[in-house]
Amino acid sequence: MEVTRQLAGRTIGITADRRSEDQAVMFRRLGAEVIVGPTIATTKVPDPALLRERSEEIAAEPPDYLIADTGIGIRTWMASVREWGLTDRVTTSLAASQIAVRGPKAAAALTSAGLPIWWRSSNEQLGELVEHLIAEGISGKRIAFQLHGDDSAEVVGRLEEAGATVITIPVYVWTDPADPEPAFGLIRRCCQGEVDAVTFTAGPQIRGLMTLSARLGQQQPLLEAFNSGTTQAACVGPVCAASAAAEGISNPLIPDHWRLGSLVKAVADSLG
Repeated sequence: MEVTRQLAGRTIGITADRRSEDQAVMFRRLGAEVIVGPTIATTKVPDPALLRERSEEIAAEPPDYLIADTGIGIRTWMASVREWGLTDRVTTSLAASQIAVRGPKAAAALTSAGLPIWWRSSNEQLGELVEHLIAEGISGKRIAFQLHGDDSAEVVGRLEEAGATVITIPVYVWTDPADPEPAFGLIRRCCQGEVDAVTFTAGPQIRGLMTLSARLGQQQPLLEAFNSGTTQAACVGPVCAASAAAEGISNPLIPDHWRLGSLVKAVADSLG
């Protein structure tokens, strides 16, 4: 069956460093020109020695709770403990913990590892998960927290203020892209009115884009392109959209379902 070329003549910018090709394929099937300009880079296991130390600490004594934040984080962690021959000890320990999950990708990664899920956020937001744990009463409890690539100091601080001891699991970090030129090209074309929409699947992509635009002296023109309606900012979910708002982008597009395919469909419907 022939795919409707709903976005023929449209240009879409993609800022993701991971799964950018998945988006590009979907948009190209709809007839769009695609510009891939990653604004961040994901560095997995930035400190293997520290991750191993934390893994051995958990293997020795089960935490009361595990916060599973992201699918890539859990999968990367489990791959690392497998390399170190710690799989049985770590998973046995975590099976005795109450595991709280932010979203479906982390849940799927845990299921693949044979680990049970105790509680899952209804809105896929880390804030709701933390509030639930605090309401449970975590004073004196040990909480293992699988970090995402962004700064999690605020979350750690809230848990510690509630009386918990937090064991952070540093699995990956977000950094500047090794080659910023594709992102620079995307920024220039947005400022010239040549891009119909730019997609974001994580808040750091937005912050990275604005940081790179400032390096070009194009931050204000880029914001004007987004806020004038020349270029539609499209965010995969409300957490990502909150980051857009914090950077000065008003009214980003958010799909009804916070998934990559839904994001592509929302952009197509909006522009088509």
